[in-house]
Amino acid sequence: MMLATAPKRWSLRRQAAIGLLAYAVMFVVLVATGIDGSSSGVLYGVFHAGTDPNLIAGSPRPVRSDEWLVVTPLIVSQVQNGFTQISHVFPGGMDASILWDLPYVGWSVLFRPHLLGFFFLPLNSAFAFKWWFPFFTLAGAAYVLLVVMWRRPLAAFATAGIFAVSPFMQWWFLPNTFWPPAAALAACAAVLLLLGHPRGWWRWLVAAAAAYLVVVSVITLYPPFLVPCIVAAAGFAVGAVFSKRELGWRELARRLIPLVVGAAGSVVVTAVFLVQHTDTVKKVLSTVYPGERLTPTGHGVPWYSVYAGVFGAGLRAGDLSQFAANPSEGSSFLFLGFFLAPVALWLLVRQVSRRRVDWLLLGTLVSLGALVAFIYVPGWDALSHLLLLDRTTANRSIIGVGLSSVLVLAVVVRELDRAERRAPWWITGPVAVLVLCEQIAVRNYLRESAPGVLAVVPLWPVMVGLLAIAVLLFARRHVTAAAVTAGVVSLMVAGWVNPLYRGVLDLRATDAGRAIERVQRAEPGAWLGLGGARVAAILRETGVEAYSGVQPYPSEEMWSEIDPDKSSEAAWNRYAHVNWTLSPDAPEAVNPRADVVVARLDTCSAFAQKYVDHVFTEQTVDQPCVRLVESIPANGTAFFIYDVVAP
Repeated sequence: MMLATAPKRWSLRRQAAIGLLAYAVMFVVLVATGIDGSSSGVLYGVFHAGTDPNLIAGSPRPVRSDEWLVVTPLIVSQVQNGFTQISHVFPGGMDASILWDLPYVGWSVLFRPHLLGFFFLPLNSAFAFKWWFPFFTLAGAAYVLLVVMWRRPLAAFATAGIFAVSPFMQWWFLPNTFWPPAAALAACAAVLLLLGHPRGWWRWLVAAAAAYLVVVSVITLYPPFLVPCIVAAAGFAVGAVFSKRELGWRELARRLIPLVVGAAGSVVVTAVFLVQHTDTVKKVLSTVYPGERLTPTGHGVPWYSVYAGVFGAGLRAGDLSQFAANPSEGSSFLFLGFFLAPVALWLLVRQVSRRRVDWLLLGTLVSLGALVAFIYVPGWDALSHLLLLDRTTANRSIIGVGLSSVLVLAVVVRELDRAERRAPWWITGPVAVLVLCEQIAVRNYLRESAPGVLAVVPLWPVMVGLLAIAVLLFARRHVTAAAVTAGVVSLMVAGWVNPLYRGVLDLRATDAGRAIERVQRAEPGAWLGLGGARVAAILRETGVEAYSGVQPYPSEEMWSEIDPDKSSEAAWNRYAHVNWTLSPDAPEAVNPRADVVVARLDTCSAFAQKYVDHVFTEQTVDQPCVRLVESIPANGTAFFIYDVVAP
């Protein structure tokens, strides 16, 4: 109750500080204990019998392979090899400062703050630092914006948590998911604070923080998440400026000077970073996949997954057919602000009738409408290209819809507070019915087409009821009760997605990892892996140079050795998992999926004889040009190390 009534007694600075302090305490505790949400334990059973002692709660998620198969092994390899900016886990090397948020020594790591822990903390605590810092930054940015607009700390704290612990953010839990919306929310808060306060040194601090987060988000170089968040924030910011136009354009410009200076600084820093990495960026853009991928308008996303609401909890089902391709692609948000759109329209009509326009609400709704139109309305590709929306995809643009929904919620509540009234029952009643009808429509679809998804959400009637009550309470201006109620629903829907795990599963400490390191010390050379994810992950973590694993872009040196005449360039010139097969009938290189390359290995070939020294595999190799070095038993399986020898 103290936090609910705090606006009457606490200054804005105190309200902002108490929420940020709470996030800071949680962050410090998690880092100190080395607890994170890694799914690296998915490989524990490959090497060890029994229960994983580092798994505290929940279950590792195999679908989170971008984390446990790609990023985490590369992080360990960076620790192993001394944080070099050019990593040599592939022949020819790759730029560790691009795409995957790996720790490296270089000035630009200052704009990847989640990586700084690797330079002064043990691996487990440093990984927890990396895991949680973007998450709490997003929650903190949302909290500051909401407390600026509402002066309701508890409601702001709960609502910020709802956004951070949404299915989309949890299933896509990587830094490049959290930084764009965090920067967008910080920029929106900065615009409001600067417009509302003409003086104070702290205005420069606020602008600097927003500008810093903008650089952090931009150099993730992931437009599919970045562009939708920019569109969402732009509508809010433009609306905020127009809502203060009575101050005069000169005064508005003066108040925004710190933000303009910060924006200029962001452009300079980003430009310097991109110029220094021009060659790498060109290599990424010149790939067949993803290359310069452009998405037409109206591409569409199934309504039953985007607006699943409480049924997003069903993403943990084993069979997602007829619901989503996988949990990440099927994840979304609760869309509280979307459900409040009728209240927003009522507010606009009410204000127009009084000969005024709420530009902030209008700008926010326009951004939301543009993002929804990009997904569902075809035929405006030229404008979409101008807005850069075609740089995202229909599925990934949902992050912008979720962010816009939060902004609509924030503005609606603020306008109701400023008018000191509740939305009338003839509006709020239908809004609650809208929530119930939409969720029941999803339930009916699942009952007919995806009963397995519905089966893992047995409490859906309770969750749907609570969601409808929360939206109703927001409309009736019982904001704290609404936020806490919706927060409970959010935790039930997605609070369980990632496990609580102590540290990371360090594959260097397994028998197979130690064997690779032992062979490498005795006879340094290049490796090639045969087998599935476990083979690629072990090779990565040991930090050896290998012709296997995930490449962010093709190494010219590596592929000139494998395919000197470039006859298979269309297959390997892409972001891809590079795998190998011993089948003599297989093509030289083929793509079973857009992000997978399978190449044929003949250890007697000119390539293998000249460039490959060791083969690490989970299957025996029956070819004349290899010699078995070591067989390593594991938990119900075995790994083998071969040397490549002359015919």
